[in-house]
Amino acid sequence: MSDHSVWRAGAPLFHRFSASMAAAVILAIGAGSASAQTFEEIEAKLADHPSLAALRMESNAREELSTAERALPDPVLSFGVSDIPVGNVGFRNDPDSAKTIGASQEIPNPGVRRARSARERGEASAVTAQLAYRLALLRAELIGALSEKRSAREQIAFGELQLEKYGQLQAILRGDIEAGRPLYYRLPQVDVERADVERTIVALRSSLAQTDAALIDLVGEAADTAPPAIALAPWDGGALALHATRIADAGVEIAKAGVREGKAAFGPNFGVNFTYMQRQDGIGPSGDPFAGDDWFAAGVSVSVPLWAPKSQSPRLRAARARQSGAELSYQAVYRDVTQRLTSLRAEHGAAERNIVVLDQKARALDQTISALRRNYESGTGDYAQV
Repeated sequence: MSDHSVWRAGAPLFHRFSASMAAAVILAIGAGSASAQTFEEIEAKLADHPSLAALRMESNAREELSTAERALPDPVLSFGVSDIPVGNVGFRNDPDSAKTIGASQEIPNPGVRRARSARERGEASAVTAQLAYRLALLRAELIGALSEKRSAREQIAFGELQLEKYGQLQAILRGDIEAGRPLYYRLPQVDVERADVERTIVALRSSLAQTDAALIDLVGEAADTAPPAIALAPWDGGALALHATRIADAGVEIAKAGVREGKAAFGPNFGVNFTYMQRQDGIGPSGDPFAGDDWFAAGVSVSVPLWAPKSQSPRLRAARARQSGAELSYQAVYRDVTQRLTSLRAEHGAAERNIVVLDQKARALDQTISALRRNYESGTGDYAQV
């Protein structure tokens, strides 16, 4: 084994010993996961994540509020008496005395109610967009955790095989030393290399435990299944194809509803009322009899925007400012996401090229190991080089 096979501190990758060793590792890892759940089954459990459930509840609440904003306030019923003489209490002593029952209904500005309802619908749409974004993030976290788990297990398996090879090398070195070959210096070197491998395995096992904890948080169990293959999704530059811009777009719609509310606030609020008065026959203060005919009263009220310059106008200007800010935020989000996508595409391309280079390097190392093994078997080399 050459000194190039030593693990560097913190390096997560192992050199390959041979194609047959890699195949053995893969078979060892796959043997225990034959009955594992599919990724689709694991992914379906993301829907039960508390953060998604909370967003669904908030979306439902906003939809309910949208309905409530269109409704009228409760009517008011009133009961009483009127025009009862203090000195001569009764309903037959004054022609104006009556028992009353009334009802009134406030009718707030219809335009304001519609705008507020639209604003709540916009809030519901924003929460729905956040839910879709959160689900996509959780799915990405799930795939990342499964990939990290598989990578850690593969590296641990390679490390354990490497420890086995170090044990074989130590036995051979001891035999060579007993045979008189001056290889005492190699035994301490192998011990150091072996300690580095053991330390890396410990770190990998700790990382594996952390990954299992992350999986339990995501899907409620330490899932052990292969991550799915991920193809680069095409994007035509459309802003609404992106989660972040859909959320920002919902914010613009909310701000527009605020402007509509501000404009509608200049309109009037209405009200209607009706009062029925029951009278009785009697004799008035002058001694003359009177007929107790029933009366009624009805009316309509309309508000006048007399203080609009101090109330409605500032609110409308504030709503327009919020709309402008929301539109600028939308543009900023789109630019930021576009820049990030461009960077990620470049990183993806570089990673694919690195994979090709690393595969070529791995094949070259396999060829080197095979050549060293042939030299050893032919008697022109030693096992330490292999």
